[in-house]
Amino acid sequence: MKKDICYLAWLFCGFLLFFLGVQKPLFMLYNRGFGGTSMTNSDLMDIYSNGLAIDVATVGYLLVVPLLLIGLHWCFTRWNPRRWLMVYCGIMAVALSLAALADASLYEFWEFKLDRMAFFYLGDPKDAFASVSVGYLLLRFLAWVLLSVLTYFLLAWPMILSGRKSVRSTGSRSRKKRLWVVKVLLFVVLCGAEFAMIRGLRIWPNTPGRVFYSKITYYNHAALNPVFNLFYTLTKKEDDYRQFDAFDEEERARLMEGLFPTSADSTEILLNTQRPNVLVIVLEGFGSCFVEGLGGDVKEVGVNISRLLPDAICFTNCYCGSFRTDRGIVCSISGYLGQPTTSIMRYAHKIKNLPGLPKTLKQYGYPTQVLYGGDISFFNMSEYFITSGHDRLVSQDNFPAADRSTKWGVPDHVAFQWLFEDIQQKHQQQQEPWYTTFLTISSHNPFDVPYHRLSSSTDINDDAVKFNAFAYTDSCYGDFIDRLRETPAWDNLLIVTVADHGFNWRPMNSPDFPRIPFLMMGGAVREPKRIETLMSQTDLPAIVLGQMGIPHEDYTFSRDVLGDTYRTPFAFNTFNNGFNLCDTTGCTVYDNVARRAVSGADPHREAMGKAILQTLYHDMKAR
Repeated sequence: MKKDICYLAWLFCGFLLFFLGVQKPLFMLYNRGFGGTSMTNSDLMDIYSNGLAIDVATVGYLLVVPLLLIGLHWCFTRWNPRRWLMVYCGIMAVALSLAALADASLYEFWEFKLDRMAFFYLGDPKDAFASVSVGYLLLRFLAWVLLSVLTYFLLAWPMILSGRKSVRSTGSRSRKKRLWVVKVLLFVVLCGAEFAMIRGLRIWPNTPGRVFYSKITYYNHAALNPVFNLFYTLTKKEDDYRQFDAFDEEERARLMEGLFPTSADSTEILLNTQRPNVLVIVLEGFGSCFVEGLGGDVKEVGVNISRLLPDAICFTNCYCGSFRTDRGIVCSISGYLGQPTTSIMRYAHKIKNLPGLPKTLKQYGYPTQVLYGGDISFFNMSEYFITSGHDRLVSQDNFPAADRSTKWGVPDHVAFQWLFEDIQQKHQQQQEPWYTTFLTISSHNPFDVPYHRLSSSTDINDDAVKFNAFAYTDSCYGDFIDRLRETPAWDNLLIVTVADHGFNWRPMNSPDFPRIPFLMMGGAVREPKRIETLMSQTDLPAIVLGQMGIPHEDYTFSRDVLGDTYRTPFAFNTFNNGFNLCDTTGCTVYDNVARRAVSGADPHREAMGKAILQTLYHDMKAR
């Protein structure tokens, strides 16, 4: 049993040594200086430290088979797993060497990490290898063979030396029983340790986004384990992009005509400057149901937002784009419609081709950053934030451990205070103009907040606890606005406030769920105004850029609702395999699985929604 445990430890060290001492150096040496980057020792340490958790998780997956084989050996002591372990080491040596070499070699062509797209290219090997020479392939084949042999000896060396045979257990019956109990307990402990390695010790499981820490994409890719990324993308299979095809191309184009104008001849200008500092605040799950000033029926929650409505440009009929944060962020920043059966944020090779409000503003001299009080690697958010144009990522890791006092991370009042101080510092140092995205965190399950206006600390009423958390975020938001407007930094500031999605006080497939606040305020606003036009969360980039006189043609699904080309007002929202389309004639909620409207049946609105979904998925395929 001791030899078995020692061999598992050897395999752990061997696999980890392969990734840290072979795969990463190979990737960085082969792609050294990529994109004009000059790596320092500090950069190298950051790459290794930020990638370590995913490397360990990958090792955890690779140890599953050896642990099971050794567990069988402990049950059946006459059976010797040595031959099977050596075969497994051989297979892993070949596979890992191929993955490391392919990842390093293909990066110069793909500029993204090894993932399931490799299998698409291998489906057409003639085209896949058309751009490389026979010598290029032969050299890499020889390198693959050599590296496989070396890796095999690294992994299997103890088994090669031992050549051991199974030994029949001897001793008294009571000793055998005690040994059996020890084996069972030890196996459970080893399984638990392996599960912790694979999943990680954070709230959510490990994803590739956990390693994304730098505004230099190459450093993030250097940190990311290619084996983990490959299998992660294989488990996150992309949708059939033709699953929503309902019309031929001519009919689809006819139905889509005029729905998403991407430019305007003239726009109603509501700002007093074309180059304000821009702050986009995305409130977690903050549906209009909490804001009485927007018709909300949940009282005493969004009191500060209601109080501030008369001081803002208020879009009273805004619908969120989707029902989850990962979709809602993309809707807000990239103006891209939410998908009912997947999330484009999962796919690195697609999100890098999306537009982004910070990416556009960078072209006009804006330094950009994002603030999120939680783990920004969750669900690939860090990768999306970087590729959408944010130069600086500020997350819970930038705060002292004492500030991470809730399950999700840093509570909103701490994050708002950081943001307030950051704005003051930028103003004092004349670092203008600037752009910041801030995604709040506290109005999210489990709703543990340092605030008890609507519930006590021991309250078990679910609604009271939820509503209290939203009231807390609302109070933080109101206090932030009140303090900021008393400072000189207010004068040239445009604050755009929106929610990432609605709140399921009503069912997600009801016409009420998608309604969210959409406000613009700050010293850059010429005068308050209440705008009743029907619109969507995805219109945010086009509206902001339209006010700044900046073209926004690359935002396919974002409309400047203040422009003269916005002639067909409607709002579009997706939920889990369904959509909600509301226009001036009414609202239709359509279930794609049931293939029927569950509310507000209307042939024209149903056809519009189907055409939009068909267009969206074809567009996503092309990204």
